Amino acid sequence: MKKIVLSATVILGLTACGGFTEEQGKAADAMCECMAADAHGDFDINWFECDTELKATYDVEVFEEGSWVEALEEKCPDVADKLED
Repeated sequence: MKKIVLSATVILGLTACGGFTEEQGKAADAMCECMAADAHGDFDINWFECDTELKATYDVEVFEEGSWVEALEEKCPDVADKLED
């Protein structure tokens, strides 16, 4: 019985800690769409404009957690790659 409880606790703990939230996924999708539009023809300017727009729409917590980058890496890896450079 103790092994079952311990195993369930470990599984729940790992599941809760991993991945990005649904809200972060939505924000990442919006960021990908905005960046794909390439309104200014310059990555840095596009990032600034898109980031400003998203921060006006979504809660600050969406962007503060480390899993925000994880959401970007999954949704639009080309944008995430440019952030690492």
